[in-house]
Amino acid sequence: MNKTQKDKYKPRVGDHLTVTITDMTRRGEGVGHFKGQALFVDGAVVGETVEAELTAVKSQYLKGKQICIVEDSTNRKTPDCPAFPACGGCQWLHLTAACENALKRATVVNDLKHIGGLDDAKEKVRPIIGMDPPYHYRNKAQLKVSEAGIGFYRKGSHQVVPICDCMNQEVPLKPVITVCQKWMTELKLTPYDETKRRGDVRGFLLRTNRKGEIMLVPIVRRDLSAKQKKQTIEIFENLPQLKSLMLNIHAKPGNRILGPKTVPLAGEAFIEETLCGYTFEISPQSFFQVNTRQTENLYEKAREYASLTGKETLWDLYCGTGTIGICMAKNAGQVLGVEIVPEAVADARKNAARNHIQNISFICGKAEDVMPEQIKQGSRADVAVVDPPRKGCARTLLDSLIACRILKIVYVSCDPATLARDVGILTKAGYTLREATPVNMFPGTGHVETVAWLSR
Repeated sequence: MNKTQKDKYKPRVGDHLTVTITDMTRRGEGVGHFKGQALFVDGAVVGETVEAELTAVKSQYLKGKQICIVEDSTNRKTPDCPAFPACGGCQWLHLTAACENALKRATVVNDLKHIGGLDDAKEKVRPIIGMDPPYHYRNKAQLKVSEAGIGFYRKGSHQVVPICDCMNQEVPLKPVITVCQKWMTELKLTPYDETKRRGDVRGFLLRTNRKGEIMLVPIVRRDLSAKQKKQTIEIFENLPQLKSLMLNIHAKPGNRILGPKTVPLAGEAFIEETLCGYTFEISPQSFFQVNTRQTENLYEKAREYASLTGKETLWDLYCGTGTIGICMAKNAGQVLGVEIVPEAVADARKNAARNHIQNISFICGKAEDVMPEQIKQGSRADVAVVDPPRKGCARTLLDSLIACRILKIVYVSCDPATLARDVGILTKAGYTLREATPVNMFPGTGHVETVAWLSR
């Protein structure tokens, strides 16, 4: 197609276009451009030139599927998992580790520059903390069930892709899946159908630790009989390293993983994990970072940025079960943790007592509501660590930190875009981004965590 033809051409579904891929989305699509429009190509890799068949034509963008590779890229590798790309758990398994790490750092730089307004973002963002080898890191799995088998959802759907194993899990999944299938067969339990709201088993929650110990929680629509519970124990006790067997009853429709009632069947009601030298109890509902090895690297960087001397007051906001505050407490004078989820606060207090941390306390409530009130009462801190959800910090919380002129903020982020937005707000209020370090917590996916250090 010559230039004149290209200028007049209007793309249609089914057309084939040749495009060079210059970027990747978190969903695993390659990004190219045609006549100023972004073209998202499923299956393509950055650096390649591909022929794509258009599957959607929108006013602002195009979508297509890769037909063939016209020019190769050294960024592509053969995925190690037979379920990729059907399984939605991973999006970037076809990228080399070097390419993945470079793209994730570039995402943080670009968001800080274009959303946060930092022209010097490239100089402020340090090299990413990668993971080698980038496998067997997940200490949690939410296994789905269907008539087809046990596995994970297909990308962008609630259709289950059956799997035999998962290279991302801390422990081999094959024996777990085998015993789960045996349990359903022997007890004649059927998969739950969310559209018809019929069936018995909604899924399985698996939690593990670095010792290889397992907590397994079958999730059922209604409670089992005493006989069924006895059979359940007999079947699952054959699972090696089983430390905790619980049963969760989840009767209501919806996407929540666990229902309100969890019944202990065998073993402990929790498993333990060590993090930065401290021991934490993990229950079915506990929030605990999914990648323990990289969490230690993330917390070490946060501790470095806080640079505590033993005298400072530290606020740990959106503190969850208190892991960051507990890991920093020995270097602080006092630590105050704030968290909205009551169960997480209860776990935080237990974790502090378990690790003999005396200089930490917790308040249950929204950080954006609690901190203005604390400040009105004269409470002040030298350092604040914020670890908000994906939507970032509430504006009222940022305003409170700005108003009390806190000297240093360590921001732990799971979304570069909301991090950049909040950094932009803080820099306009007199703070400077000193440094930021991305951490690859989820190899094989498009997600990246970042630790940022800001000061007045």
